[in-house]
Amino acid sequence: MLRNLAIFLLFLFAISYAGMMLAYGETDPCRALATEEARRSGVPTPVARFFNRIETRQMSRLQCSADLATSWWERLTQ
Repeated sequence: MLRNLAIFLLFLFAISYAGMMLAYGETDPCRALATEEARRSGVPTPVARFFNRIETRQMSRLQCSADLATSWWERLTQ
């Protein structure tokens, strides 16, 4: 049973890693958050990504991950 749990967690990690790479080309949650916010803004993506990276650079990875999850949740519920 413990082996199955370890395999499941490894599979979950691999899927989330692959999803981040496919969606954002990054695995860093702060850079992914900057890309996500840039895509959702009305400003052209490269310009918005530059300013969003400046903003997210000072955030912790945990805060970036939480904000990214919140952004995904808002996308799902809209």
